[in-house]
Formats: sequence, C-alpha cells, structure tokens
Amino acid sequence: MASGTRTRDWAEVDFYAILGVPADATDNQIAAAYRSLAKRLHPDSGATAVQVEQFKEVAAANAVLSHPVQRRDYDRVRRQIESPVLGAAPYRPPPRSTPVPHPHRALSPKRARWVLAGGIVTMIAGVLVAVLTLTLRADDQAVRDDTVAVEARRVDGGVEFTTQTGEVIRAAAPDRQEAAGVGSFETVRYYPDDPRHVVADESRMGRDITLAIVALKLLVGGAVLVGFGARRLTTHN
Repeated sequence: MASGTRTRDWAEVDFYAILGVPADATDNQIAAAYRSLAKRLHPDSGATAVQVEQFKEVAAANAVLSHPVQRRDYDRVRRQIESPVLGAAPYRPPPRSTPVPHPHRALSPKRARWVLAGGIVTMIAGVLVAVLTLTLRADDQAVRDDTVAVEARRVDGGVEFTTQTGEVIRAAAPDRQEAAGVGSFETVRYYPDDPRHVVADESRMGRDITLAIVALKLLVGGAVLVGFGARRLTTHN
C-alpha cells in the first residue's frame, strides 16, 4: 500500500501522459516509449538543462509503470482521486518532427531580401547555363551537318584519308585529348568544300548531360531560395 506522501505525489502527476502512452498500455509499449524518450532526453546524449529535467520525470514515470506492484498501487490511487484537477498539466514530449525555434535563427526582412535576390540570381545563372547547353548542341549539330565522316589513318604529322570523290587527302590531325599512334585508324570529319579542314568525330553527350544537370540544379535551387525568401517577407509584413 502506498504511503501518504507517495499517494499525494501520485495524485498530482500522470505518468502515462509523461511517457505518452495510454493507461492500458502493455509493458512492451511502456518500455518502448521510455527508450525512445531516453535517447533524446538523456544527459549523455547532449540534452539541454530543460531536457535533463524532463528526463528525470520520464525516468520516475518508467520506474513506477515498469514495476508491476507499483503500477497496480499507482492505478489504485488514481482511481480513488475524484477531483478532475490533477495539479499542473502533465508533460507531453513534443513530436520529433517539430523543431524548437531559435531566436537567433529567425530570418530578418533584410536577410530575407538577400535570400530572395540570391535565388533570382541563381535562377538566372541556371537559364544562362541552359542556353549555353542548347547553343553548344546546335553548333555541334551544324558541324555534323556540314561535314562527312571518314576512316582516316594516322601518318607522321597528321591523318590521311580518301574523300567520297576518291581524292587522297593528307591533313593536320584534329585535336584530341589522346593522340593515336602512327598507323592507327580513327574516324574524322572533313568539309567537302575544304577536305583539309578536319575535325574530330567525337560525341559531346557527356558534356551536354553535365551542363543540363548543372542548369537544373541552379533552377531548382534558385526557385527554393526565391520561395523561402518571399515567404519570410510575407510573414514579416
């Protein structure tokens, strides 16, 4: 049977509410709730002074509700209390997804305008990169449309190939990251009206994909900044 002091203390606190479980919770539910709260509120987890005090309440609630005899006596005392007022409002842990606002992190109107301006600049940069990508693709396609692909043999000082008209041409080798050895074959492109003007037959798909990804990131990131800054300005107004 609970002592007078313990009866008075138990009458003023709702251990079930502290753990965030119903009055008919099972032992496993109580244990799970305690472990979840302890991870966030235990002093060893870097908790604040307020959270440390909350952990003391959580530990006291668990000590009673996890002990079969004490829980039975606690429930009996609670049933005997006829007054609906149980003292101070019981502690209910805040949802994990609800951040605690910090006064120093509030965005002032001036900073919100900077964020908004930065978002606009970022979006403009994204548009410019997108335009650059399309321009480069158009230039590459124009070169492919104006040239003819041919198999050429590397010779000392350049490449040698035969045009569609049967003319043997020796021209300077196109610039490449890795030069092929003499005697090796590679595909090049030449201008029919100027066969000695040779360009490399290389795919620029990797470059175009990279630029497209950069443009997309800039546009999305800029839009997020614009939305965030505009929302903060609306809030202040």
